[in-house]
Formats: sequence, structure tokens, C-alpha cells
Amino acid sequence: MPDAITKTVEVTCSAEHAFNVFVNRIAAWWPMATHAVSASDGKSALDVTIEPHVGGAIFETTHDGKRAEWGTVLVYEPGASFAMTWHPGTNKDKQTRVDVDFESNSDGGARVTLTHSGWEIWGDEATDKVAGYTAGWAAILSEGYKNSCDAPD
Repeated sequence: MPDAITKTVEVTCSAEHAFNVFVNRIAAWWPMATHAVSASDGKSALDVTIEPHVGGAIFETTHDGKRAEWGTVLVYEPGASFAMTWHPGTNKDKQTRVDVDFESNSDGGARVTLTHSGWEIWGDEATDKVAGYTAGWAAILSEGYKNSCDAPD
């Protein structure tokens, strides 16, 4: 089975701000035209929401106003840690897990580490899924997310 995907990005903002951007401002940095359920229809999603508490839903508001479930919040520790199940556009029986840790560094910025695990649920498809998500998380975190964190308020 493929190993977990781990991606780290350094941002110039505080760990608290980085957490806030990841959870509460996801719609500002997530590539909704290409990495959403709506993209399968050639359209951009209208919104992405993370309900800010353990047990909260993570969902997309699709281009036509419907709700597409992406996962459930498992850990919610502002400024420190966030985790969720992950199954955007797939059956909940095929969910993986995404953990995100936010760590302050000595220059006032933060290190954000994302670990995506649980690939064994995908069986023979796991290797292809990991390859796609490895590239996807790298681009999403280093571009949209980092830029949103580093932008002045």
C-alpha cells in the first residue's frame, strides 16, 4: 500500500492566522474550478464550507446550488491542529484522512504540515489516487493556500 502523503509549506503569518485561512477562508484559496465536484461538469463550485467544530461537515456548494459532501471534521484545535475525513465526490465508504498541523516558527511565521493517509481503502486504485493527490496537494498548498496566508489582511 502507498504511504501517506506529507506536504509542508512555510508561511509568513502566525500559526493562528494560517489555521484561520485553512478552515474559515477555504473558499478564498481552494481551486474551485478544477478541484471540486462541480469541475466534473466543467463548472466552478460556488463555495466550500468547513463547519468549525468536531463533527462539522465539510461540503461544496456546487455550481447549481446543491450540496456535495467532502468530509467531516475530526480534530479542531485553532492555531494548532485540524483533521478531517476526506471523500469529495466519492462514497463515504471510500474516505481517507487529512491531518493539518500548524507550528509557529522563530521568525513569526508558521510551518503547516498536511498528511493525507488511509489509502488502503482504495485497494488497487490507491497508487493512482496517491499520485494524483501528491501533485494536487503540492500545487494547492504552495500556490493558493500560501498566497492567501501571506497576503496582508
